[in-house]
Amino acid sequence: MLRPNTPSEGITKPPNTPDNPRVGAYMKSAGSSVGIDFTGKCNRTPNTLLAHALLEFALEKHGSTKQNEVAERLFKMYYTDGIFPDAVNLATIGEECGLDKSEVETVLGDREMLGNVQAAIGRNTRQVHSGVPLFVFNGKPAFSGAQDPSTFHKVFDQLL
Repeated sequence: MLRPNTPSEGITKPPNTPDNPRVGAYMKSAGSSVGIDFTGKCNRTPNTLLAHALLEFALEKHGSTKQNEVAERLFKMYYTDGIFPDAVNLATIGEECGLDKSEVETVLGDREMLGNVQAAIGRNTRQVHSGVPLFVFNGKPAFSGAQDPSTFHKVFDQLL
């Protein structure tokens, strides 16, 4: 969670203008090179606690493949479509990905589940040192930030 103090309703972003674009040229180019269209359409920066809870639920209930499907849909919803990830929109995403909508709604309102997710975020936040994304191997932080594929190959070779 990058901004844990963000209120649940999010923080309003400045207008998207040519002089102050919400998505810079580098990010636009980097995304485009891998098929991601960063549009900057969403007018708020979200608190991602509910999104993390949805992803945890997808993992626990349906496994990592389903969790990845939900994550991809979540990223597209926010970064490309410009839809704010509130509870209603997250429940819709869950349903679109084959999760039971009423179960998702229950999870997103479950204080105990949200507390557990918040605690896990707190534990993981202490491991972040210099940037995101942070790559963890065998429970230990290895490096952060954008990396060349050769960096991953070196780590995998060492681990194997």
